[in-house]
Amino acid sequence: MPNNTETRALERPVSDGSELIPAEVQGSLDDDGNISLNKPLGDGYTVDDEGLFNNYAIEPDLQPATYPAPYQQRRYLLQGAIAMVFVAFIVWVAFAVS
Repeated sequence: MPNNTETRALERPVSDGSELIPAEVQGSLDDDGNISLNKPLGDGYTVDDEGLFNNYAIEPDLQPATYPAPYQQRRYLLQGAIAMVFVAFIVWVAFAVS
């Protein structure tokens, strides 16, 4: 004698997949179950012909660089000198160890 799960499985017809709703369509349904086609999208979102959402990065406005001030130039020069000494020290250690 079949148990309850087997009889419930036999009572249901085979699924053809038509009851499956894509997530994009499910997300655009309102409370009454109607599809809202004219929903305003935020910046960076597009919808293709099939109703699938695509989101793209919003590019910020370009800001031109300004020439560094004299104190910034001196700081960059000092940082470059320290970096060169550090790299030379690492190369010296590598030769000393080998």
